[in-house]
Amino acid sequence: MTLSAEPPDAALPGEVCVTHDYYGVPAWLMRDYLTDLGARVQAEGAADVTPLLGDGWRAWVRKAPVKRIGALAVGGATVTFAGPQATLDELFPKLHRKTWRGGG
Repeated sequence: MTLSAEPPDAALPGEVCVTHDYYGVPAWLMRDYLTDLGARVQAEGAADVTPLLGDGWRAWVRKAPVKRIGALAVGGATVTFAGPQATLDELFPKLHRKTWRGGG
């Protein structure tokens, strides 16, 4: 399967599309987390989007807009996932364990 450089506007039949922001996790680290979970980078996105192909799911990783609270600025990754709901339901707990950050 060849992935487009940009996430889809709508899910394919039998699939869902979900977008999550992961603040405190840079895009390069999110790509590492997803490859740890079996995804393969399809191309380094020239438009700051990296498409990845997993086992029954697809993801597009890009830099998230910076959130500002006073002088604090926090960056992260925005990821759009596509795949069957059951497959994503299995993937998300594994990924979210990798993205937990302790308070400070």
